[in-house]
Amino acid sequence: MPRKFPEIADQFKSAVQTHSQQKEIDTLRAEVEQLRAKHSPNLETELARLREQLTSQTGEMEVETDLIDPNPSQPRQTITDAEIQKKVRFLTQQGQTVPIILIPQENGRYLIFDGEVRWRAAKFKLGWEKIKAVLVPMPDDLHRSALETFLGFEDLNPLDKAEAVFRQVKQDTELDPAKAFTLLNTCLRAMERSGQIKELGKLVDASSEAQAAKLQSLEVTDDLALKLLLSILHMGLNPASVKTQLLPMLSLADDLKEAVRKRGLKGAHALILATLSAKVLKTNEKIAAKERIKATQMVLSQDLTVAKTRELVTDIKAKYAPSTAIESKKITSLIKTLGVVIAREELQFASPEQLVELRQKLTEALEVLNKP
Repeated sequence: MPRKFPEIADQFKSAVQTHSQQKEIDTLRAEVEQLRAKHSPNLETELARLREQLTSQTGEMEVETDLIDPNPSQPRQTITDAEIQKKVRFLTQQGQTVPIILIPQENGRYLIFDGEVRWRAAKFKLGWEKIKAVLVPMPDDLHRSALETFLGFEDLNPLDKAEAVFRQVKQDTELDPAKAFTLLNTCLRAMERSGQIKELGKLVDASSEAQAAKLQSLEVTDDLALKLLLSILHMGLNPASVKTQLLPMLSLADDLKEAVRKRGLKGAHALILATLSAKVLKTNEKIAAKERIKATQMVLSQDLTVAKTRELVTDIKAKYAPSTAIESKKITSLIKTLGVVIAREELQFASPEQLVELRQKLTEALEVLNKP
């Protein structure tokens, strides 16, 4: 039996269970499951339908914007000024056609479940005092509910997605990302060696019970490893893809993280550009960062494909590789010579002119080394 995912209607069952159109909700849930199984980005449409049902059940109301708080468990941590300005233009021209979804709090305030961009545009840009909303009860697990709702959205950037997924993994397993990577890597390598890795991907759409049973049949007997794999599978994600596509996002350089969050750099492009590191280029981090930032700008301004980005990065690496190989022998020889001079205290026998010339050459060398 297919696992129910993302279970949007289930999360608010208490709000709609007495509705006369319960059959329609069941149909909606089934359609959502099908969309999720196809990795469709159309969950926004399904959310709109849920919103309509909640409106007819609980009624649409106006809530003071000052009484509304952002959801700290919101998976989408990146909301750009461009997104808010786009929503400002829409609200100005069309008005608010869709209510936001709020969760009432015991202190009389409201937590946003869906509609933070509309709320930010209305309150901070347009100065609205009230906004249309429908209310839902607090889900049992707010972070998981919000995450499952957002996982199907195209506009959830890969860095936000990776951070949200591993917040949930930590909540389920108490593993931080570094330990999760090590354990996940160990599990996947074992499955690759035994030829069982493809079986893991087939579990994404299986029921929770089937996932647990199959993992045990694949000889995943370590309790922590089992928890880790189930945590990822319960989010509708393939553990192998999480290892190769999401986990590396967490260790991106700051310049690449900023490009992903604020400039729309795609995850695949970011991972390719990340290979322009000081270690790979055999240079210092300052120079590596300069090359990376310049390449990122080119990728964004020219809208390069993944293949073209890979070619660009290969060319940059080639520019560093030959010169490094030739110069490394000379540098090694120079380092050895300086070491001998220092060890034998030969500087005390040098003439004043020699010392001046040596100091000048060393100063020039340092200027070249420190040149950005």
